[in-house]
Amino acid sequence: MNHDDAVRLTAVEAYLLGELSPADRDEFEEHFFDCSDCANELRVTATFLEEAKAELANPVKPAAAAPTPSRAPERRPPTSPFAFLWRPAVLSPAFALALLVVVYQNAVVLPRDAGEIARLKNPAIPAELSFVGGNSRGGGSLPKVEVAPGQPFMLSLDIPTEDRYARYACELQDPGGAVVWRAPVTAEQARDTVPIYVPARDWARGTYRLVVEGFKKDGDGKPVQISSYPFALEGRLGAP
Repeated sequence: MNHDDAVRLTAVEAYLLGELSPADRDEFEEHFFDCSDCANELRVTATFLEEAKAELANPVKPAAAAPTPSRAPERRPPTSPFAFLWRPAVLSPAFALALLVVVYQNAVVLPRDAGEIARLKNPAIPAELSFVGGNSRGGGSLPKVEVAPGQPFMLSLDIPTEDRYARYACELQDPGGAVVWRAPVTAEQARDTVPIYVPARDWARGTYRLVVEGFKKDGDGKPVQISSYPFALEGRLGAP
């Protein structure tokens, strides 16, 4: 499962609600460990649902009889940002679950989709860096790509394929050596120049590295590094 498949299946919501098939669940679990976008959305959504469930578990107690005060009592703020959803009445589990989905869609999904629609209405050609040909060889100056704040960019390369590898993976490492993301590449895809779309994020200036790994057909499942492509990320970005 890739990121497009996860978005199309609304895998985050379905995973947390237990609506994925066993096969899809296993594929999604394997995917979100390598996808920072899905991992972040899964964490935010899980936190939201846990807090909402905790609020539902608190019964609404009837107010005790009290003498009429001389002035109106002060309103205390709710203990949870979602408390206003449950206080008016005791909700049935089915209605509460439906309400959770509606609130989540309006608070998370719709703003995210609105951002995607805004980007589609204002298309732009992303910056691109090619490791095909001269940039794929060692020596010389470090290849550079200039990226505007919050913009994606493209990388392209020819993977040095070998018959002993059943599949490949490309991972992007930041200046500190941490893996930013990881993308699987099939043996069929590796036969041609591989274009890689790097999603927008708050990039920092510095030297990044695109690492290509191969998985042997008769191996133990552990990747073998095949090649590494360092490059400089520049532009009006954050400090390193």
